[in-house]
Amino acid sequence: MKITCLTTFLDGTDRFEKGDTRTVSHERGAYFLANGWAADAGTEPAAAPADGDVTINVKNASMGQGAVHG
Repeated sequence: MKITCLTTFLDGTDRFEKGDTRTVSHERGAYFLANGWAADAGTEPAAAPADGDVTINVKNASMGQGAVHG
């Protein structure tokens, strides 16, 4: 799926700059379109980019120390 970025955003380690046209998987493209961050390349966006709250799925992780001293 080819998208045009409407705003600058990060997805994992990928940075998408406003105005960039990129090819992404259909699942990622649908996610970006649903959040209003991108539009299908060659089409006008249906609405302005979302300025509201976006839910972030943060995974909590901790690493225990492997060595015991003492």
